[in-house]
Amino acid sequence: MTIPQLAQCKVITALDACKSVDYYLFAKPELMSQLVFEISVEGKTYYLPQVEFIRAVFAVNKIMTNTMLQPNWIELLVTKSNLNGQRAFLEMSDEVQNNIVKDENFIRYFAWLYLSPNIKASFESIYTLLAQKILNNDYLKIEVHLPAVLNAFIRFRGIKKDNKYLILQWLGSDMEGTTFTDIEVKHKAFKKGIAAPGQRKYRKSIKEDDGEKVLNEDNEKRSKQDANQQVVDTPSTQLQFDNLADVHKVYGSEQEVNQGDIYFSNQGQGGGVQKQEQVVDLDESIYGGTIQPIDFKTLEVTNDIKGQGLEKFLKMIQLLAMDANKYKVAMNFVYLPLGRKFSFVANQMRRVSCVVYIQNKAIYKEFYVFEVATPDGKTLSTLIVDFTNKTNKELHISKIIKDIVLNSGSWKTKELSKFSFKRLKHRGDKQ
Repeated sequence: MTIPQLAQCKVITALDACKSVDYYLFAKPELMSQLVFEISVEGKTYYLPQVEFIRAVFAVNKIMTNTMLQPNWIELLVTKSNLNGQRAFLEMSDEVQNNIVKDENFIRYFAWLYLSPNIKASFESIYTLLAQKILNNDYLKIEVHLPAVLNAFIRFRGIKKDNKYLILQWLGSDMEGTTFTDIEVKHKAFKKGIAAPGQRKYRKSIKEDDGEKVLNEDNEKRSKQDANQQVVDTPSTQLQFDNLADVHKVYGSEQEVNQGDIYFSNQGQGGGVQKQEQVVDLDESIYGGTIQPIDFKTLEVTNDIKGQGLEKFLKMIQLLAMDANKYKVAMNFVYLPLGRKFSFVANQMRRVSCVVYIQNKAIYKEFYVFEVATPDGKTLSTLIVDFTNKTNKELHISKIIKDIVLNSGSWKTKELSKFSFKRLKHRGDKQ
């Protein structure tokens, strides 16, 4: 849907919103008292949970989630910034981890948030409103002021009843655009490699765990903190920019890199000499103890969120869902997992798949329909699988979607032979 004025809405409780679409909240007070935006567009009413807007638009990774819950912390992430015409400059502070700042999508997103007064004010309103709630011991009501954005387009998954829609998942949005075409970003992680004389030697040693261990007294030679945390790629929320800004790294320091390919592999504890004592550290090389911290990433920046060519397929499913007496229909979008070139379309945009559940009430059959977006001209048929009386459906669905990536864009017949299935070929516009 397209919302003419995003900030023009009413705030109601989740109980009132869910009653309108017969969605049950299990009589839990912490659920019923959550706050929901009620937005009216062209005679239709949409219910947007505030916490879902916050999750999709602002909680894109761990550092942004922590930042929104602290007073004025967003300013601690930036050492210096300016906007000169179509060129933006950001000097990120050491608070931003190396692996996060190297993600160009995050830089585009952060520049959009930080340099847009409307979006930044909405982000900062989360803590302002939360601080007021904490005084009343009302911690679970996380609120936000919607940004004053015109003609915001959003794609969502939800529940429909008559002309009322409950938004369950915010999938993507095209809100306020950016005025800059280039972003210069500076951070300690960006070091210019300078070729140095001498050959670089690689040594691989197989150490045996024996002998006495002695603490290394030289602090400079002790283990260092690993700032590159493991990042988990979770289901993404897409953010559309019509013109993706180019990201340019600004190097703040230089790093000598020796050239060479000499390789040593020796048995023992280094140099082929068996030592009775090993000099060791008590420090942990990984920040946070023996368990490495895990970051998460839910953000995907793209220049198109409007279906990737699935519009006709969606219209067909919507027509099918209108016959509510015969069919029960549910639909969801899934981004293909990483692992092969087929996971992406042009401009490194994640390929999307539509998974549709159809229950034929007349014959008591359950089917799943898989349609993969192919805006790049790839040839792939629509898959229909009979899941009637099958168990572990989610596991099988996940396996089918993963196999199409590993099979480089074709349905894996060996896996599908466990079910009754059909493949429907596309015939141009006559699908």
